[in-house]
Amino acid sequence: MTCLHLPPVPASVGTARKWAANLLPDDIRDDVGDEVVLVLSELLTNAVTHAATAPPSGTGAAGSVEDIEVEVVVDPGGGHVALAVTDPSDQPLPAAPETVEPEADHGRGLLLLDALAQDHGWAPRVGGGKCVWALFRRPRVPSRDGRGGVRGPAVVRAGCAGG
Repeated sequence: MTCLHLPPVPASVGTARKWAANLLPDDIRDDVGDEVVLVLSELLTNAVTHAATAPPSGTGAAGSVEDIEVEVVVDPGGGHVALAVTDPSDQPLPAAPETVEPEADHGRGLLLLDALAQDHGWAPRVGGGKCVWALFRRPRVPSRDGRGGVRGPAVVRAGCAGG
């Protein structure tokens, strides 16, 4: 499969939301789909906001138009979903703010990430930029033999690492 590459423009957020929602199987969408799509939207909005001020990889010049890369990985057996958004900004992911003023137009994305994802983090890219990721664990589902637990290790990749 191919990775979803998007230009760093606001319209890319809606495109990525629809793309990700369509990748999720119905049962996973019912359990964690809203959370996955909302966090993806927030991460991509941050990437779009900061990508325009990031230097192109290896140049040190401002004004990058490098694409943002989005990946969604679904484990249908266990119902886990991982997402990653890679952008050209070398700025580390800041800590979520303690509070956001009710009248503020922005600033809630990292709070939502903390609240909705079971785990998340970021890593710098070798050639510049960073990858921000989030993991969503679906509630435990009964196995096919009825003993409980999560089902098999099958993984369906959609995006960058898929092949």
